[in-house]
Amino acid sequence: MSDRDRSAGARSDAAVVIGVFLVLGVLAGLLWSVLVTPAQFTKLATGGAMGENELGKQFGADGWFVVIGFLASLVAGFALTVWRSRDPLLTSLLLVLGAAAAAAVMTLVGHWAGPGDPEAALRAAKVGERVPESLDVDTLTVYLAWPFGVLVGALFALLGRAPDPATGPARGSAAEPATEPATEPATDPAADSGTSK
Repeated sequence: MSDRDRSAGARSDAAVVIGVFLVLGVLAGLLWSVLVTPAQFTKLATGGAMGENELGKQFGADGWFVVIGFLASLVAGFALTVWRSRDPLLTSLLLVLGAAAAAAVMTLVGHWAGPGDPEAALRAAKVGERVPESLDVDTLTVYLAWPFGVLVGALFALLGRAPDPATGPARGSAAEPATEPATEPATDPAADSGTSK
């Protein structure tokens, strides 16, 4: 394969992998905004307050982010590693970059599709009304769900790959029959002494 073909293949792999993850990020963000029940503020005379039950819902948003991101990246990592297997090292690097981009896109789309700015809504609300909190990530570590999931998926794909028939099985593997060292036929000492007389 020439350098030009190799370069064109690398560009094609990059476009496919990054494109797939951008689409996944959009879809995951929309799904995140649908599944999450946002925490709600209650309008008070002095501003807004949130009860303990509502505070617990904030962790639910992060939990759904992890679940959606991990499952989406797990499937994508497996499928893209099998499909774009020209250069496993390049593919792995593209998978991690794509997963990071998907996590960012998911956050932006989820925030856009979720409830609006709660501060503006609280200013317009009457005392006693409830205002939903905007959909955001509260813990930065949840972003790791995407790259972790994609690496696990890629690892499954690489471990399940059949050996290349062009190179054959590795030396000493079970597929290669063991050869015994050649031995010379045994000679009968009595026969030798009889012929020498």
